[in-house]
Amino acid sequence: MSYLFAIVGVVVLGNFYFLYSRNKKNRKSAKTIKDEQMATMKRHHDMKNRLAHEHEDAERRVELRNKTLEMYHQVRTDYAEDTLNDQ
Repeated sequence: MSYLFAIVGVVVLGNFYFLYSRNKKNRKSAKTIKDEQMATMKRHHDMKNRLAHEHEDAERRVELRNKTLEMYHQVRTDYAEDTLNDQ
């Protein structure tokens, strides 16, 4: 009878060991997945910020280019008026 209890005890302990080791693997993979998700979210946030800054910079460059072209046009028209008035 004691052999029967010993066999049942070994089987129960073996089951607990297998459940624990499987759960350990699942927890480790869940942690890895969570870390990967956090890294992905950080990359996404960084990329979104970089694109927003690039967009703002592009808008600023277009605005400065338009002002420069407007100033060139103004200088040309002023020069044209001055040359007409001098003649």
